[in-house]
Amino acid sequence: MFELETQIQLWRDHLSARGNFTGEDIIELEDHLRDEIEELMTRGLTPDESFLISVKRLGNVDAVSKEFAKVNSENLWKHLLVDPVDSTAKKESRRDIALVVIFTLLAGTLIKIPELFGFGLNDPGAEYFYFKNMSLFILPFIAAFFLIKRKAARKTWATIIVVFIIAALIINIYPSFPPYNTEILSILHLPLFLWLIVGVAYVGRQWQSSQGRMNFIRFTGEMVVYGVLVSAGILALGLFTLMIFKAIQVDAGKFLENYYFYYGACGAVLITGYLVEAKKSIVENFAPILAKIFSPLFLAIMVAFLAVMISTGKSPFMEREFLITFDIMLALVLGLVLFVISSRNNRQPANLFDYLNLALIIVAFIIDGVALSAIIFRLSAFGVTPNKLAALGENLLLLGNLGGLAWLYVLYFKKKCDFIKLEKWQTGYLYVYFIWTGIVAFLFPILFGFK
Repeated sequence: MFELETQIQLWRDHLSARGNFTGEDIIELEDHLRDEIEELMTRGLTPDESFLISVKRLGNVDAVSKEFAKVNSENLWKHLLVDPVDSTAKKESRRDIALVVIFTLLAGTLIKIPELFGFGLNDPGAEYFYFKNMSLFILPFIAAFFLIKRKAARKTWATIIVVFIIAALIINIYPSFPPYNTEILSILHLPLFLWLIVGVAYVGRQWQSSQGRMNFIRFTGEMVVYGVLVSAGILALGLFTLMIFKAIQVDAGKFLENYYFYYGACGAVLITGYLVEAKKSIVENFAPILAKIFSPLFLAIMVAFLAVMISTGKSPFMEREFLITFDIMLALVLGLVLFVISSRNNRQPANLFDYLNLALIIVAFIIDGVALSAIIFRLSAFGVTPNKLAALGENLLLLGNLGGLAWLYVLYFKKKCDFIKLEKWQTGYLYVYFIWTGIVAFLFPILFGFK
């Protein structure tokens, strides 16, 4: 069983034996180590995870600590990956796995229930129903998983359940008429709205704090990283099943089509949530590394795009399809920026990745400004439609988000504010996204006559 004080003592002994440190030096380094551990534990990491990451961070400035981290990391990682020794931890782990299995079966069955009434996914006219309700089939179970883990109060349970029920009623009661613009907008924005409700279940009472909301932003990014890997594994397993049964002249295609991929999709989401929650430290190191690798690559591509667009005088923003593509791209870029911010140590001095992050924000801001001008032109030339108004609002939201981050980064580089203000700005901005997704999902259909 991991003992934090024992590990700190071993680290202190290692410094005394291997380094040219005075007693005061070791005390000062230990203070830094304990501060790092305390900060990581407030973010939800366990003592062993916090210790490992903190020692590695100190290793960046202290060669002896780096040597200690290198020597001891293997044993610590083994400890993180094996089953917990503590009986309480074992029970919690088994309970979580049981919940994932049960909720996967419930979510998959919920998706299949409409088929009992002759309303299958492949039936004519059923596509909109399933797309509209897909988030309602899965996200309530994710919320329930975290409510159980956090031992949430009855009031929290009741509030979240009521929100899901009201959302389900509204989204299914609303009529829809051609060309179905508002229905499609509801389909796209409802999952985002409900995901923020899941965030309340994940963070619990800490939702009111900036740090709690930042934990949820970090969790969302980690879900994306692990979700891709888990989904790839489930897809590979399905293809393997198809091939191995084909070898004995048995067609498993119907089983995969009618059951496996339904339950597999639900399982992918729940398994991903469990893995990110259970093994925080693995993702804590892995996911930010990916973000830091791809951030400069995205920056190079976007700068090249701007240069070519200016030199050729060609703008792709007059076409609606391109505008949608660039909105998705800008959201992805913002996600990369936030992931780098969320994984950063607030006390760390400004470094190269901070300047790259600011450059990425500025380029994205410029592209968003160009796209916004194109949307305004389309509104004046072709009139107001639900899609154009939704695109206008989303680009304004992104512009405000990126602009605020850029301004705070400049102040931070000038040492006029602490880095924590960037986190507070972004976590506060979540409320803006929450309100806007709710407006598009629930009010746009009424405003535009359900067309």
